[in-house]
Amino acid sequence: MKIDLEVGAFLQIEGELGKYNSIPIDKLVRIAEDFQNLILTIAKYDLPATESIDLNNFKIELVDFKKGSAVPKFAFTSRSENLSGLNWKVHRNIVNEKFEKLVEISNTGEYNKLVDLYPEPIKRNPIVENLYSFANGFDNSPANFVDYSADQKTPTKIYKINRFKQAIKKDLISEIVKPADSEIGEAVGRIKVTKKGGKTHRRILTSYSSDKYSLEFAPEIIIHEGIKYLLNHPLRCRFQKEENIFIIESELLGIIGSGKTEDEAEIDFAEEFNFIYQRLNSLSPEEITRHNSIIKTFLNHIVKSVE
Repeated sequence: MKIDLEVGAFLQIEGELGKYNSIPIDKLVRIAEDFQNLILTIAKYDLPATESIDLNNFKIELVDFKKGSAVPKFAFTSRSENLSGLNWKVHRNIVNEKFEKLVEISNTGEYNKLVDLYPEPIKRNPIVENLYSFANGFDNSPANFVDYSADQKTPTKIYKINRFKQAIKKDLISEIVKPADSEIGEAVGRIKVTKKGGKTHRRILTSYSSDKYSLEFAPEIIIHEGIKYLLNHPLRCRFQKEENIFIIESELLGIIGSGKTEDEAEIDFAEEFNFIYQRLNSLSPEEITRHNSIIKTFLNHIVKSVE
């Protein structure tokens, strides 16, 4: 791995844009925003849907700047308030590795290979859009990811950012066609209901047309018998139906809720969440296993307040 966003990645910008060993603020902001959007898009589409993901873990910051044209250095944030979840380091490694694969494709200019990396249009489309914006955000100035070894004043080029042609982008973007009504059989799905300005808005999260399915359940508030747990970020869980039983499972916390209806499963899950939270917080460090101590730490981080 040649790029390590934990340490930081140097991005050398040459040509007209970086010829004064500086870079205009508006251009720097645009480049940084495109970089950030690409990293967040990778995190959204490449990390496990069954795990709790906090996108704050993937914020990047400007951590250094060198001359030799303009060479800003970007890295994952080290601010502790942005780091949450048990697996944030693992998730960062996954995002870093996938980002480097995208940069390797850019280095060759063979953007058509994105089809192999992201065969599903629902993932490929946003990745293509964001990579296109990032790769073409340097005007006509050459841009490269570079490396500085000890006491090295002249950087070594490791990846070139080739321009992303619009025609290739157009070929890579696939229309996601919904089947005609006549092609749809019995379907199941989850709908998110929100209220804004006195109006109720319903949005279909996803749907499947089978008797056995697996969706995502990601509550931001968990309520059990009048106790309300407000969470810092959604708790992503697997939601599925097997035979006639609905199941909600958080593999991270080892909590499973089940019922004959969706509501019963949510109530059972909330009961289990409440029991685990109250039980683990009632035990002293000497009375708790190492595994449960990790779960307790995560619970106390994800729960913003209890009302």
